[in-house]
Formats: sequence, C-alpha cells, structure tokens
Amino acid sequence: LGIVENMSYFQCPDCGGQHQIYGPSRVQETAQQYGIPNVARLPIDPSIARSCDAGAIEAVQSPWLDGIADAITKL
Repeated sequence: LGIVENMSYFQCPDCGGQHQIYGPSRVQETAQQYGIPNVARLPIDPSIARSCDAGAIEAVQSPWLDGIADAITKL
C-alpha cells in the first residue's frame, strides 16, 4: 500500500518549526529504492495521544492523514 513514517518530526507550538528529533528523514530514499509510495509522515503530536487515551482517536483532524486516506480509497 505505502510507507508511513511514524514520529517523523515534532511541530513546535511556539515557533511553528518542524524539528526532526530522531534525525533527518530518509523515507523518500527508501520509498524510491523499493518502488513503494510514501503516503504519509506522521508527527509526534501529544494531542493524538490524548485522543487515544480518551477513546476518541476518530476526532483527530490533521492534514497528514490525507495521504493515508487517499491511498486506502484507491484500493
């Protein structure tokens, strides 16, 4: 289906910058190497954990989910 890079970056709520806590992403290189599309890069987002803990993950609204949804609807 595609590659989803989890914990790809952290979006700072103060400065708005994306910080790659685990180092630079190499997902594009890997996707190209194996001919697999990269459908999403998921951020480290505390609101996702809060939604999961509250049993309300379906309430999470984030643009990075669009690539995953598009890939699923093409099946």
